[in-house]
Order: sequence, then structure tokens, then C-alpha cells
Amino acid sequence: MPITTKLKAVSLGVSLALAGLLVGCNQNDSAPQVKDDAYYRGQAEAMVAKLTLSEKLDLLSGPGYGSANGAINLKQDVPGVAGYINGVMRTTDGIDIPALKLADGPAGLRIDANRDGDSTSYHATAWPIGSLLASSWDVKLVKAIGEAMGDEVRQYGIDILLAPGMNIQRNPLNGRNFEYYSEDPLLTGKIGAAMVNGVESNEVGTTIKHYFGNNSETNRNQINDIGEPRTFREIYLRGFQIAVDEAQPWAVMTSYNKFNGTYVNERRDAVTDLLRGEWKFDGLVMSDWFAGDVENSAFKQVLAGQDLIEPGNVKEQLQQSIEQGDLDEAKVNEAAVHILTQVMKSPSYNRLAVSNSPDLAAHAKLARQAGAESMVLLRNEATALPLATNSTLASFGINQINTYKGGTGSGDVNAASTTTIAQGLAARFPVNEALQSYYRDFYENNKVYHEGQFGAKGYYTCAEAPVSGDLAALIANAATTQQAAVISIGRQAGEGADRSSGKGDYLLGDDERALIEAVSSAFHAKGKKVVVVLNVNGVIDTAQWSDKVDAILLAYMAGQETGHAVADVLSGAVNPSGKLAQSFPQSYASVPSAGTFPGVDTNGDGEPDDLYYNEGIYVGYRYYSTFEQAVSYPFGFGLSYTSFGYTSPAIANNTLADGAAGSLVLTATITNTGTVAGKEAAQVYVTAPEVKLKKPLIELKAFAKTAQLAPGASEQLSFTIPASILASFDEASNQWIVEPGSYRAYISPSSDVSSSTPVSFTVSKEIVVSNTTPGALALPEGIDPATVTTVTR
Repeated sequence: MPITTKLKAVSLGVSLALAGLLVGCNQNDSAPQVKDDAYYRGQAEAMVAKLTLSEKLDLLSGPGYGSANGAINLKQDVPGVAGYINGVMRTTDGIDIPALKLADGPAGLRIDANRDGDSTSYHATAWPIGSLLASSWDVKLVKAIGEAMGDEVRQYGIDILLAPGMNIQRNPLNGRNFEYYSEDPLLTGKIGAAMVNGVESNEVGTTIKHYFGNNSETNRNQINDIGEPRTFREIYLRGFQIAVDEAQPWAVMTSYNKFNGTYVNERRDAVTDLLRGEWKFDGLVMSDWFAGDVENSAFKQVLAGQDLIEPGNVKEQLQQSIEQGDLDEAKVNEAAVHILTQVMKSPSYNRLAVSNSPDLAAHAKLARQAGAESMVLLRNEATALPLATNSTLASFGINQINTYKGGTGSGDVNAASTTTIAQGLAARFPVNEALQSYYRDFYENNKVYHEGQFGAKGYYTCAEAPVSGDLAALIANAATTQQAAVISIGRQAGEGADRSSGKGDYLLGDDERALIEAVSSAFHAKGKKVVVVLNVNGVIDTAQWSDKVDAILLAYMAGQETGHAVADVLSGAVNPSGKLAQSFPQSYASVPSAGTFPGVDTNGDGEPDDLYYNEGIYVGYRYYSTFEQAVSYPFGFGLSYTSFGYTSPAIANNTLADGAAGSLVLTATITNTGTVAGKEAAQVYVTAPEVKLKKPLIELKAFAKTAQLAPGASEQLSFTIPASILASFDEASNQWIVEPGSYRAYISPSSDVSSSTPVSFTVSKEIVVSNTTPGALALPEGIDPATVTTVTR
């Protein structure tokens, strides 16, 4: 696919000293200069020519795991960072390259909130998780969050944020789905690019990760993804490609897994041919921590084009590889240039002042707004929501007390506090204090502590309270005295483990089902409404119980302001405009990858070794729509407190006859036909002809969101679909092509396009969008593609 190399201008309040060589700058130099990536690369090349081999190998080898772990030339440590890039200090000629600080993560900056001998707190904002941000379908909102997140990165003295996570939500049981955006690569790429551009507006870097195929956590250091090139180019790589094209992040992090038998970070076709060659990525490539066969063959990662091995300790190994002739110093030089090009932009190199005082209050307000707007209203029978703020509420479920702001592992954030759902409801509504007291006591007596992993703090879980004794009596009393019921259901997950398809995880537990049935029976008998709030890490089953309640609000994990954001939506203070970024299947068995996830134990050691991508390109809604599989809630779906009309769909401009540089522009008018102000996310799905290639019935090709529309107000939205986005990958020719024939485009409120009027257009002849690297990502010899991709038409 064609990529426009984007040289991002970085405005730095500094001047380079010592004849323009890469040396530290004086903090008092204040003349503003604007320099692009080509300038920094030139300076990096000049410096690499001056460094010794030992110094260059230091750059390639991260100094260790955890704070101040032997980092070379670390000027000012920030406790709690994930790692560093070594610096160089040579007093003989004034070369002074400071170490860079790298910190997690996808839902906000993760550093230690408390420091020894320091009474100051260093909290960061816990933002809504990636799945919730993608549910906003709002690139402007996500960019604004990125700007605020980047401000915290900058003010706390961090150079590169290890985020965003951009893997595809292939299967709902992936333990890290909460960090990722969507099952769809276009939505993933657009939201990811917005986040990168927002964060990097603060003169700090981002790292898009995990490139690529890290779509499960079970045995992630050894698992071997097996799939066809078209599958991975169209689904699992395309989001990364869009982010590189539209944002050119400072860094890309490779993944833990193997692909078709070889670790991704040892694949030259993936790291050099695709990423740098086809996509024109010009930043640095780093490993995930301890990824690959780093103890035995770190040099293979450098040969593949990876620049930085984290957390390192491989300097001597790389030195030995050079001496044995396995690694050429020219490859070391190339990697050092990539690293130093980014170093030169960094706050540490440019001695930018550190305030340690970002505006956390303002950021909390933005987090609350984003969380509320992005929540997805899945069900709202007989306008059960919104609730009047003078309605007396009975709040049930242990999750109202043990509210989850985000997932565990590197995606955690040390926020100052988290507003629970119970606290949020109490701030908006008159609540049943006896119930909240019951749940607080139950939680304190039954909570279970889990040790944190990957540098994150520990967390608590608590089983749901059984419906018996005191709780049964409280339910009966509340149905008589309160006007509505809210039931909170929670799920926690995180890095290092996948979820279960059984009860208490994907399925509701027995006590949760019993709670919903008991509360619904009691309140419905009195003619009162029951609302369920899902404070969950990912998709869970709703088919078995949704008809028992009046409303379902998918809150996901909305960060530190989760409780307030939930209450804002339930009260109508915010009209939710979120739409699903992933499908909700009717059962886990209907998920196309259910039969192979999380992999097959090939060698009999009890761990999965090979993960077959049998469904090919038919992931998520691509599968459900093509094979006519019913879902509980379709991709792109979300209700509102108002209604919207779609009129006048039309082709405004069609330059596809121009070939690879062409595009299609569609327009439609969106009108608020209801009685409440609101926003609407409109989506464009395309049905393409099948000449050489079979395709999904529909694919998302563009989307846009309206401004807040008052009742009766309208907005014309415009959708641009470049030929590169319309294209499919042809393995036979190693080309991205747009096939000739008749196309239908649906401007629709969701992936259920059955009520949308299509707009037709024709491509008269095949368009070759781009040629790609022959043989890249190919299946290993001897493997029949028909045995790999078994979901076909």
C-alpha cells in the first residue's frame, strides 16, 4: 500500500552545541528551532561515526529491568519506569548523550506514585481503556486524550511512552484485549494514529505495539502464529500500517510470539522489508521485554532490523557475534542511527525542564467526559434510561464497591484515586444506604488479594454475594422502597494470562445470574426498572440473561473516573454516543477462532505451541455477516437517548480512475430526529466484487462522528476512502489491488446494514495500489494453505 513519508516537525526550545554534534544542550539556550526527521538523522549519522563499537553496543542493549538499573549517563531517574535507552558520556571530547526513560502504558503513564524520602506524590491520570476509547469512534476526542497523556509524560520527565497497544481483538478471551482498540484494523489504525499524534505533540515519543500477532497471552513467549500472508496483511498488520502512515511514531515494539516458525523480531521480512521498506517507517524498533531467543541469538534480532533489545544485558553477546562473523558492524551502525535519531528529539537530550506538576484536575475532567461519551448503551427497553436524579436507587453487585478502573500488568496506572460505581451513584442519586453498607462489609470480609505482575501493583477481587439471608431480605425491601435497581457486574484481566470461556469469566457466575434473576423478579413485580452496568475488561456473554433486565450499559473500564462517568450516563447528564468496537457473539462457540484459541499443544508439554489462524480474514463482524451468524450485538452498534436519521447518501467525488492515487468521497446528512441532544458515529461499509479474491460480505472503510446535534439539527458528514483502503491483498501477485466491478457502499449506524440504502460505484479496471516484497510472511515449506485457513467460502 502506498505510504507517504511524513517528516514530523518538532519544535525544540534549544540549540545544538559543539559544532552541531550530538551532545547535550544547555538548558538556558532558548532560541526556538524547527527541525525535521531528516535533520536529526543527519546529526545521528555524524555522531555514530564518532562512537566506539563499545558505545554503540551500549545503545543497542537496554540496561536492565526497573528503575536506575545501571543505565549509562542517566541524568535524573524517574522511579517506576519500565526501562531505559543507554546514553554515552565522554569527557575527553564533550560527548554527552543522556539515557532515555521509557514508561508504560496504554491507559496512562505508569510510574511510582511515591518516592523514598520525598513527601510529594507523583500520580498520573488513569484514562479509559483502549477498548472504550475506540468505542467513541471519535479521533478528535482520542487525540485530545493523547495530548493530555503526553503532557503528563513530558511533565514527569519521561522520553518515550510504551503505548499505544494496537493488536487486533481476534478472540474475546485475550487477557489484554482491554489495552487494544478493536477487532477491525481500520478503526484500530485511525484511533491509534490519533493517540500517537496527540501524545507526540508534547515533544515526547510513543511506541506502537506489539508488532505483530500478539493476540493471546498464553505461553506468549513461545507461541507460534500460523497464518497466510493475506490474513496478516489485511487484518493484523493494517492497523499498524495506518498508524505509521498517519502519525509516524518514534518507535515500534515487536511482539513476543513467533510467526510461521520464526520469532517476529528475527524476521527481516517483517521488521525491515515491510516496516521500513514498504511502509517507510523511520523510527526505532525495540523488542518487548525479554522477547525472543535473546539469551542465545540476540544478533538475529539486529540482523532482522531491530535496533534496541530490552531490557538488554546483551552487549557481550553482540560483541561476540561480531567477532565470530555472525553480525556486521554496519548493522550495528544502522541500528545506532535509528536510536540516536529519536534520542535527539527527546526531552532528556534537550534538557527540557521537568515540572512534576501536570494539571491532573483538568485531565480528570477530560477522563470523565471521555469515559461517559464512549460508553455503549446495549439495551434500553421502554426508555428505562435515563433515570431521574430524584429517583431512589437500589445498587446491587460487589463490583459497585470493587470497581475496576483498568486492567492489570503494564496497562495499570498509579492514579491518586478511583471513583467507584457506588460513590458515583451516591453523588447523583438518593441511594439505599443499607445495601451499600451490606456490600462494603461483604467486600472487606471476602476480598482476595492478587500480587501484581510486570511491575504493577497488586489488586483485589471478590466473589459475588450469594442471594440468601440478609441479601434476599434487602432485595425484597428495596423493591418496595426504591424506584429502580442498578446491578454492577465486573471482570478483571491483564497481562500474562488469557481469560476463561466458563462461568465467572466469559459467562456470568451462578451467584451473578441468581442476583439478576432475583432483583429483576422483585422489581418487575412492582413495575420498576432494572439496569445492568458492565465494568468489564472485554466481551462477555449477554445472551443468557439480557432479556431479564430493562437496560444494559457497557461501561468497560473508564479509568479513575469510572463511577462518575457511569452516573453521568445513567442520569442523562451525558447522552452516551459510544458504539461497539467489537462484536458481541451469541455464544463463545460461535466465535470463529474459538476452536483454536489459545493454541494447540504440539509437543505434549502441556502448553500451547501453535496457534492456527484458521478463520483467515473472517475475523469478528467479517465472519458473522458473511456466514450469516446471529450475534447479540453487532460491531458498530450502540443506542442513544435520542434518534438519528440518515438521508441523502451520495458520491461527492470519485477519482478511482486515477489509479493508486485515487479515492472515493461519500457524503450523507445525519439528523437528530429525537428530543435530546446527542452525537452519532456513522460508518461506511463496502461490499466488493470477487474476481480473483474472495472477500467478506462487508468491510469497514471509513467512519465519522457528528458534533453534538440539538433536536432537529443536521450535519453533513464526509467520508474519504483512498484506493489503498479499498484494496485487498493478492498473494499470487504480491500486490495490493482494487478489483474491477460493481461496489456497494452503505452509510450505516452499525455493521447491520440491512436498513441502509447502498450507494453504488464501479471500478472499470483493476487498480494495482502497490507491489510488495515477494515471499514476505510466507507459510513454511510443506504446509498446505488449505490446512491453515479452513474457514472459506
